[in-house]
Amino acid sequence: MSIGPVVLLSGDEFLAEEALAKIRTESRADPLAEASFGSKVPVHELTAALDTASLLGGVRLVVLRDAQDLPKETAEALLSYLESPSPSTVLVVVASGRTKLDAAARKAGALVSLEPPKGRRLASWIRARATEKKLKTDDRAAWALIDAIGGDLRDLDGALDQLLTARGSGAVIGVPQVRAAFTRSADERIYVFSDAVGDRRLDVAMGTLRRLLDQGEEPLVVFGALAAQIRRMIRAHGYAGRGSGAVADALGLPGWRAERLARQARSYREDELVSAMSLLARVDVDLKGELPPEGKVAALEGAVVRIVERV
Repeated sequence: MSIGPVVLLSGDEFLAEEALAKIRTESRADPLAEASFGSKVPVHELTAALDTASLLGGVRLVVLRDAQDLPKETAEALLSYLESPSPSTVLVVVASGRTKLDAAARKAGALVSLEPPKGRRLASWIRARATEKKLKTDDRAAWALIDAIGGDLRDLDGALDQLLTARGSGAVIGVPQVRAAFTRSADERIYVFSDAVGDRRLDVAMGTLRRLLDQGEEPLVVFGALAAQIRRMIRAHGYAGRGSGAVADALGLPGWRAERLARQARSYREDELVSAMSLLARVDVDLKGELPPEGKVAALEGAVVRIVERV
């Protein structure tokens, strides 16, 4: 990767973080001088960081995340900076999509597109990743892992780490080993349910809830995920009006997750979220009480309907 005064990493968040780590190494940046900002950073703070040299005389790395959400004023300041950038600073811009800086970054440094692999390319990526971790696998095992885990690169990389821990360096990983390690991962995942509640998609939320219960999840476990989602939205609600960057900074979330949570928080009024927590407090008592199993399921389903439908 060519490292000039600016590198714009556009695309998958996991690949962007790995590319950023590579830039840190190849640029020999001073780790004590690195500065990291979200898209809502005050312009004067960002420009001051770009113009301040490392105290130790090395390269200073300035990282700007969620650049697809850059305000006009910040974008204009950066465009002006890139006309005559500091020779001792490398600006790394991270974005999930197109930005106002794309053309300038391509001209002054590099614009790196980081699209996640899909289909056969994803299976090849898994095999290459397994080789890096000193695991031996084949296409059938790679597809089994995709079926079990899904297509998220971070999840797949974590699954390979689990296999390495369980089987050891040099292990042969085939379909049986994948299925043995991830027997439940291919089932419906709780975060699909909680995100559907956040997105106010009742059909998806109820369908996912029933599949979770059918596959053996305890109502209390699903209830815990529901309550956690509502608490996250309450925390995010006060910041969501200022954009995903403010939510990311306040809650310590990666950009893609903060963007989704900000959108979900805006879809509910604050009083609705407070009422939802009061409702969940009552449901919590019911689920921990003497209700029969079918009664607990009905209580959980009723809570989802009332929360999502504003009943």
